[in-house]
Amino acid sequence: MKAIIMAGGEGTRLRPLTCNIPKPMMPIMDKPVMEYAVELLKNSGITDIGVTLQYLPDEIMNYFGDGRDFGVNIKYFIEEMPLGTAGSVKNAECFLNDTFIVISGDALTDIDLSKAIAFHKQNNSIATLVLKEVAVPLEFGVVVTDNNGRIKGFLEKPSWSEVFSDKANTGIYILEPEIFSYFEQNQKFDFSNDLFPLLLNDKKPMFGYVAEGYWCDIGNIEQYIRCHFDILKGLVKVKIKGEKYKDGIWRGENCEISEEAEISTPVYIGSGTKIYSGAKIGPYTVLGKNNIISSNGTIKRSVVFDNCYVGENAQVRGAILCKKVQLEAKASVFEEATVGDDTLVKERALIKPGIKIWPNKVIEASTVVKENVIWGEKLSSSLFGKRGITGEVNVDITPEFVSKLGSAYGSLLKADSKVAIACCDNGASQMFKYSLATGLQSMGMEVLDLKRMPRALTRQATMFFGAQGGIHVSIDSDNAEKVHIVFMDGKGLDIDKNLKRKIENSFIREDFRRVKTDTFKQINHMYNCLEYYTRQLINILGVHNIRNQKYKVILSIKNPMVLGIVKDLLQELRVNVKVYDEYNNLLGLKREVVENNANLGIKIDDQCEEAVLVDEKGNIIKDELFDAVNALVMLKSSNIKTLVVPVTASSTMEQVAEMCGCKFIRTKTSQKCIIDTLLKNEKNISKREIITAYLMTLDSISVCALILNLMASSNLPLSSILAQIPKYHIAKKEVKCPWNMKGRLMRNLIEENNSKSVDLIEGVKLNYEGGWALVLPDAEEPLCRVYAESKDSDELMKLTEELLERIEIITEEEKSSV
Repeated sequence: MKAIIMAGGEGTRLRPLTCNIPKPMMPIMDKPVMEYAVELLKNSGITDIGVTLQYLPDEIMNYFGDGRDFGVNIKYFIEEMPLGTAGSVKNAECFLNDTFIVISGDALTDIDLSKAIAFHKQNNSIATLVLKEVAVPLEFGVVVTDNNGRIKGFLEKPSWSEVFSDKANTGIYILEPEIFSYFEQNQKFDFSNDLFPLLLNDKKPMFGYVAEGYWCDIGNIEQYIRCHFDILKGLVKVKIKGEKYKDGIWRGENCEISEEAEISTPVYIGSGTKIYSGAKIGPYTVLGKNNIISSNGTIKRSVVFDNCYVGENAQVRGAILCKKVQLEAKASVFEEATVGDDTLVKERALIKPGIKIWPNKVIEASTVVKENVIWGEKLSSSLFGKRGITGEVNVDITPEFVSKLGSAYGSLLKADSKVAIACCDNGASQMFKYSLATGLQSMGMEVLDLKRMPRALTRQATMFFGAQGGIHVSIDSDNAEKVHIVFMDGKGLDIDKNLKRKIENSFIREDFRRVKTDTFKQINHMYNCLEYYTRQLINILGVHNIRNQKYKVILSIKNPMVLGIVKDLLQELRVNVKVYDEYNNLLGLKREVVENNANLGIKIDDQCEEAVLVDEKGNIIKDELFDAVNALVMLKSSNIKTLVVPVTASSTMEQVAEMCGCKFIRTKTSQKCIIDTLLKNEKNISKREIITAYLMTLDSISVCALILNLMASSNLPLSSILAQIPKYHIAKKEVKCPWNMKGRLMRNLIEENNSKSVDLIEGVKLNYEGGWALVLPDAEEPLCRVYAESKDSDELMKLTEELLERIEIITEEEKSSV
């Protein structure tokens, strides 16, 4: 005999539980509900099973496969469109050549199917409906039978005035293939509403078998929770996954339960779950796989799916937490509330009884949720800011925190990956660097310790040594209590937003793949990295040209490590160096350059990411003008024929590209977008050469060395090179703009503008004759950044003022309409 499991339901009444999984995959005691149906069929001697699918079919097929692991043979029949219960079974008609049984994949039952089959055959029935007596039949189809069990009538989901029986249709049917002659293939057809009335009208032998045993359709959240409680009470004869740890306590493999945790029976604890000391697990609690229940966290009469985190002193009462839900410290979720997948409930937030929260939401700290949270995106305060991950030393950022960060990053990389780590010249940053190493090693990563290096140089070393990723730790030069941690990819670039999000999620969930001791890798200490860097740069430069010029350079560099690198490099180039130690005095540096007849003045920050130059005449080169010189030397010193700049860059860059006979492209502001565009447009040179050239533009030491090289090769002072570059007047402003007004502001700027054209590469860029203005919403703060540029200073002032006035009008209109 064969069977059909109907598993196409969406489970709309169970949402948000079923937003990401089909109803038959709803977990009950750490197993999908459909698995219980498969086990019931197998125990009844039925091993040839067809499964009808429609909603998220891959979820079911990936789990059950061909059925071999479950001791059965499974074939799948997928509906391209909803065909109703009978229509979906018609899809499997070629599979069903004899009496067969139909069972729902989303109901829990231990009914003895062999007795129902015997009853069917005894009565020569064409269709036998398995019935169950229920006290309140409003949610089910009810059936009236005579004393012999022959069906006389039925009605789907009656009102109280229509209740004429307490025999509910369980959705389990024993059928003959003859029923397929009553409807066509691909015809939407239902058993209860269409087929059974036809059979009744034709006076075909159709019977109802009133079964004993347990049956529960998990049609809504209340019934779903009740199934778990009934299993724990022993009311259902099913195979529970795991072992009976103590009387009334079932648990899966590899659980860690503190002896100081308080467990009240009956409970179920899924495999890999950790329960810390002081935690209280109350009766009728069901925990799925890999959950973490922190100290003094309490859970009672609740169902928790997989990979959830319950923080210290958090409490869950009679609620459901779906997959990967995180409750931070002192958060509370109360009776019949449901929290969807990947939701973060922050400290002291409170979710009222009966509330439903859809997946991927963030409930902010101390929020009281009084209504369902359905719409809106995940507005998480990311770990990552503009300068990587930033916080106070040993307050926000502790060694434990950083080690976990290393594990979070390592868990997302392929096995046997190499990660380069480096830090600035500071004891705290060194401590955090080795904390990162510990976390990375725990994930089986090979760690390359680059020792002490500025961030810009770490980027080049990460690629040079073939690492799959890099991390740099530095202490803020203006605030010794602040630390910055920057993650890089294998190209030495800042990781993209998708990887940042994954690291954050991995960090929050602590969803790490642990490795055994035989796969641990050692830390490889990379000595002389700074010497490698200097040698690589020397090899790129026209050393003889620079040496022959006998240049004189004034250095204003605060960081001793950076100063040492630059001095060693210039000494190799036979450049006469004088150090000016009033680091924040640009006018003083300018004076020093002029008075000493120096060829160049150089000021470089601690991480070698920013620089200010002074030419031999005392002209200060910084910001947009420095960027233009940077672009010029990159194009002059490499084989790259494309200049790719962020949308915020000055029009000067376009003129530089034209001077060099190169293609000019604007793109988004991220490093990844810039390098991807370069790689796409440069087909005649190697990927490594392109990335190296771009990384050098991010490194102030390399840029300054290449400027010296350009000066020497062209036999021109820096002032003469600068004279070739056209200059524009630039304005930058920040404008307050509430989060909920940013979209409206952007739309209004696009719809109501008098510009020549609009670019939407990133933000809204309005192009005018001789100038442009860009409005860019900030990703972290309730403000917009305004950039404007013009050849004429008066035009720039006018353009900027008009735009700022428009922004103010739009935001004020929005405020008044709320």
